[in-house]
Amino acid sequence: MKIHLIAFVLLPMLAGCLGTAPKAPKNWTVEWTGTTVENASDAKAPSVKLQQLEVRAPYGGSRIAVLRPDGSIVFDAFNAFAAPPASLLKGAAFDVVEASGVFSRAVRPGSSAAADLSLEITVTRLALDCRAEGRREASVELVMTLVGGRSVVSSANGEASAPVDGDFSAAFSHAFENAVLSALRSLKVK
Repeated sequence: MKIHLIAFVLLPMLAGCLGTAPKAPKNWTVEWTGTTVENASDAKAPSVKLQQLEVRAPYGGSRIAVLRPDGSIVFDAFNAFAAPPASLLKGAAFDVVEASGVFSRAVRPGSSAAADLSLEITVTRLALDCRAEGRREASVELVMTLVGGRSVVSSANGEASAPVDGDFSAAFSHAFENAVLSALRSLKVK
């Protein structure tokens, strides 16, 4: 009888029920910081509508992807995006495009308003780059395509990185903003 009682008492401990709860992951966001937009030139392209933004696999999940020196990728159990990256990045991308002054007007995704051109963004990398020893950087690569009617007007790549000093939101926001600006500068919009 004593053995059954001891087993009954120890069973929850062995199952991990009485231990401390695991730490919940920290949730981070990506947004426009407004710090890197340069003065726009006087000559502006027609209006543009941010039509779509997609994040390619395996970077589209909420857990932050980590690139390791051996070429593998892991997902951080302690740091995650506060929402699926595509939904976070769409707002930040619109803010950067609008503030850049490259276009005469920017129209939000989902708006019923029309624009002269459409903008499509595909994020090909959104990861914490830990491939170099002693370096942790938020890394972003993307392809921006400008569409008029059903034809591609121009396409450009953008990439940027920012050191991570503990604030994943600031690092990923800065890297994404600079990648969008880099692609915008390379688009041929006139």
